[in-house]
Amino acid sequence: MRYRFVWLAFFLFLLFGWEKSGQAATTVPLFIQSKGASAPVYAYVANEVQRVGTMYSGRVFEVVDENEHYFFIQYGFVKGMVKKDEAKLGRPYAFTRGPDRLRKSVITTREAQVYSFQNGKKQAIGSIQPGVRYPIKAETALFYLIEFGGQDGYIYKHVTEKDHGVPVLLYHHILDDSDEPLFRSTTTIPFSQFFNEMTYLKENGYTAITPDLLLAYVRKERLLPPKSVLITFDDGLKSTYIYAYPLLKQYGFRATVFMITGRMRPSPQPFDPTGLQFLSKQEIAQMRDIIAFESHTNHFHLSDKKYGSYLLFKPYEEVMADLLASKEKIGATAIAYPFGAYNERVVDMVQQAGFTMAFTTKKGTVYPGDPVFELKRQWVYPRISLRQFERLLRP
Repeated sequence: MRYRFVWLAFFLFLLFGWEKSGQAATTVPLFIQSKGASAPVYAYVANEVQRVGTMYSGRVFEVVDENEHYFFIQYGFVKGMVKKDEAKLGRPYAFTRGPDRLRKSVITTREAQVYSFQNGKKQAIGSIQPGVRYPIKAETALFYLIEFGGQDGYIYKHVTEKDHGVPVLLYHHILDDSDEPLFRSTTTIPFSQFFNEMTYLKENGYTAITPDLLLAYVRKERLLPPKSVLITFDDGLKSTYIYAYPLLKQYGFRATVFMITGRMRPSPQPFDPTGLQFLSKQEIAQMRDIIAFESHTNHFHLSDKKYGSYLLFKPYEEVMADLLASKEKIGATAIAYPFGAYNERVVDMVQQAGFTMAFTTKKGTVYPGDPVFELKRQWVYPRISLRQFERLLRP
């Protein structure tokens, strides 16, 4: 009888509360609890559905969406999925949530119990699996405050580490060590350096992701493994085919090439380390098994001494034609701004051209909620040490 009264009171509150505020009445929010001692929480981690947490019995959690098979609860950055045959409807509850004061995130290093405190007593309401990125709202000396399924909870700090974000590495040109002095510049690195850096990523358990996965992560649609990296090459040089592609394939890494599509060759060019050659259509087709090809403009990878990058000042019609041409030639959905130069006008045109994301040369790593048309990258300069490379990954 008591629960019926609670349900009725909650329903009347929602009905008259919404009408009083001048808004249309909506369906009563759903709350769930586990059928047994606990219920697993799942989410997409990259391309796989994985168990990311657990909700314990005796607590209700707010449902934000549902489909035929799952209830969805807010689980950090993403929606956690709870199987309907492992959960049941619970009584409505008005959660009190603290403000989001920190706006940063951590990664769990082992299973993290989520606690609530009532009358000075600590009770576990759920848990977060190891390797999950989770936003925190506030902190005390021992705990981080988080939100779990609609309610505030606390996790111990010592079972987490700082979330450094996802690094997007920026490369250009690679040459054999003996040839590197023939074309020495800030964009040319010796192969031994590239080999050591890729080996470091492999030996330290990094996952090389694709642009579409990064976009889903930024949009808070999917989680990513704790050690994720996007490897990118600008311009579309033949040295990527000669040196980078075989090693990436050997290590099982994905990568992305931002092509200046107007310089794409109809057939392969002989490789000459004293100059620059660009990828051919045949080489691009061969490399698509592990490499995504995106835009670096068509013919507008050019700069004027007075006005700067062509994208900044050329007439709207010319810029739009160039963007659309580059997009069509390789089926691009992402673009890297030439010379890293952009402004509000350029961002608007890139969106109008149908691109879904854009990359800059601003230093830093990528976090959920970042502006998708101003994504940062970490430029890999020649002759840096592995310690310096590590700082690019974990700044």
